[in-house]
Amino acid sequence: MKKTSREHSIYDGSSTRSESPPPSYSSQPQQSWSRCDEQTPLFAKANPSSTSNESDVPGILTYLIAFSVIALLTVTILAIFVLSGAVVRTPPDALQTPTFSVAIIGAGPAGISAAQHLRRRTAGRNFRLNITLFESSPVIGGNLALNGSTTGPVFPYDDPLQDPIIAEDITGSALLWSNPFFTKASEGILGDKVDFAELPSHKVGYFSGEGIVVETTRPYEKTSWCSWLGLLFRYGFSISRARALLGDGNLQDRFADPPLVPEVSQLMISLGLTDPVQQQALIDLDARGIGGAYVTEILEPQVQRAHPQGITSQNALGMRVAAFQEDTANFYTGGNLIDRLEQVVASTGITVRTATEVSRLKYQQITEDDFAWIMEFSAVGLPGPHYDAFDQVIIAAPSFSLYEVASGAVSVEDVEAASALLYQPAHVTFFIVPSRLNPDIFGNFDQILLLREQHGDNALEGVRELAFVRQVYRVGRWDDGDGDDDDNKAPKYLYRAISDGPVTERLRSLDLGITWIHETEIEHAYPLVYHNTRFPSFKLSEHGLWWTSPIHAIASTIDMSWLAGKIVAEELAKNLTK
Repeated sequence: MKKTSREHSIYDGSSTRSESPPPSYSSQPQQSWSRCDEQTPLFAKANPSSTSNESDVPGILTYLIAFSVIALLTVTILAIFVLSGAVVRTPPDALQTPTFSVAIIGAGPAGISAAQHLRRRTAGRNFRLNITLFESSPVIGGNLALNGSTTGPVFPYDDPLQDPIIAEDITGSALLWSNPFFTKASEGILGDKVDFAELPSHKVGYFSGEGIVVETTRPYEKTSWCSWLGLLFRYGFSISRARALLGDGNLQDRFADPPLVPEVSQLMISLGLTDPVQQQALIDLDARGIGGAYVTEILEPQVQRAHPQGITSQNALGMRVAAFQEDTANFYTGGNLIDRLEQVVASTGITVRTATEVSRLKYQQITEDDFAWIMEFSAVGLPGPHYDAFDQVIIAAPSFSLYEVASGAVSVEDVEAASALLYQPAHVTFFIVPSRLNPDIFGNFDQILLLREQHGDNALEGVRELAFVRQVYRVGRWDDGDGDDDDNKAPKYLYRAISDGPVTERLRSLDLGITWIHETEIEHAYPLVYHNTRFPSFKLSEHGLWWTSPIHAIASTIDMSWLAGKIVAEELAKNLTK
């Protein structure tokens, strides 16, 4: 690959790539003339048969004359070269530091990780990187950055005076706590310390459609002896064996300092997780003596809260990770995830283009001996499409289809491997009610997990969770539609529903007294993690195309995404230094 130097114009509709790359050069100037040697005809040869001193004089004079002529010619030629500017010297462009341009599509944890590690990995090298981060949303953060219809934050009651809904509200309090690899990395980048506080234990109810069938305590290690004996009586030894399962699902120690290997299969071997990835979840549970009603009434609702895929079809590792995430009850006290990601991006100093949708990539020749990735993209508020050229491209957005990459640059096998990665959408609905949900139906629980097979009323079919988020207060006085002014001093209750499809109308039909509701769809929320023996490669093309999604064949967490970005950055940096 030719090393090029260019600065990017953001939306000028054309590439500002240099017309031609700097010529190759070395520290030694190249001579543009031939070096004289003993066979040069300008030098007269001595007559070997002559031995008299008289015959030597003309020979010496001949040598002196020839040497003078050569010296005069050399000085004349050099003078002409200098005056004409053609003297042999290193071209000025060659003295510039070679620069490579890198585009990263997607500003979620994987894309931000790739950008940050590329910047750090190549610092002090004999080349520079121009890194541009593209994000289709108006803010960074990927799937967990919730945006309203105005492309801004979502506020309860659509009121900017309220606290906005953040990623932790979507995923629950275990978001950062269960991702120690990202937490540790961000501490090193930002030079601070992430502190966590322990939330009070709370009860979790399991809803069958007709009522609560059982309850547990979160975190489960704080279950009282009385409740523990009741669960043991109901589910037998499955309840005690499940505690060991949660211990195995804790990947914090293994991901404290994960290896940077170029393939997913090698990563699993290094972490000792090959068997759980290749094994079905039910087989793993059977081997541990865990089964019966415990699986359908407790474990499966827990797993489906963190992952929509049923236990019957997913691999053992995905099941363990999901169960472990639901066992945590701690929260981060230093801010929130999106804020932290924004701080990491700011520390890199890279170019970020938000509200910019990349639609196509094509690898093509742009000069006589220079190739590049031509990116087609559109930006909100600007007529398009626009184009720009990049030496290397990282795809860190699962929504970007490899079919949008021109044929020939990516092999058919890699495209087929990419199509094998399937994703499940999730609908997240926030709604406000004037009081807690009816305890006669739902019990007095902060979190309600719904069984996969529900009975009775199907109004909640497809809903995986109903959870209390926090109290909100309406600022000022307002009309809720019943003809009376609502008391702004009375607390209202913000709830979250996670479902497989739209549920706004069904929630309204439950007569909960909903006064505000917001529903959004996360299109690529969860990868479907089947038991696999073969995985796609992080490297899609020898021409400098990479992607982070192969990690989703194992699981989808912030830690996994952050690790994938770091691995791809490492491999790309190695590729540039070859």
